[in-house]
Amino acid sequence: MRNMSESKKARNFLFKHPPKTPEEIAKELKQMEEAKGKYTKDVAILEQNIKKFNSVLDPLIDPISGDVLCWVRRPTQAEWDKMIPEEFLQYKFEEEVPPEVSRKYANLQFEMMAKLIENPKHDAEWWKANSNLILQQLFQAHLTDVYRKLGLLVENF
Repeated sequence: MRNMSESKKARNFLFKHPPKTPEEIAKELKQMEEAKGKYTKDVAILEQNIKKFNSVLDPLIDPISGDVLCWVRRPTQAEWDKMIPEEFLQYKFEEEVPPEVSRKYANLQFEMMAKLIENPKHDAEWWKANSNLILQQLFQAHLTDVYRKLGLLVENF
């Protein structure tokens, strides 16, 4: 029974994706090589492009009014690793971090806001004095959403 199922899957795959002729393969390879010529291989330009890509700012939007509240930078992996205490990693798959651990890192979110919010730029104390729980939740949800989307891209790679 298993061989029939696998055989049917193979036929369906071949039906959806018929084999290419040697000429079609050669043509596609030639097109790919020509496309490569359009892109730079200059290391300085590539590194500049990476820095530019890493400096993308995302708006944090008030879901009620639609107003932009601030512009948030996406942290690099090294920044993210430095910002998240290792103690939090053990609660990665759990719903809540225990209250005693949360109290220990009470200002962590404001420190993250100070590091990642580029416009308006303020220190952690300012964010603590000027953020209500809803803004804090929006900020956390934004970061979580960015990493969720990036995680999906990585998983599908």
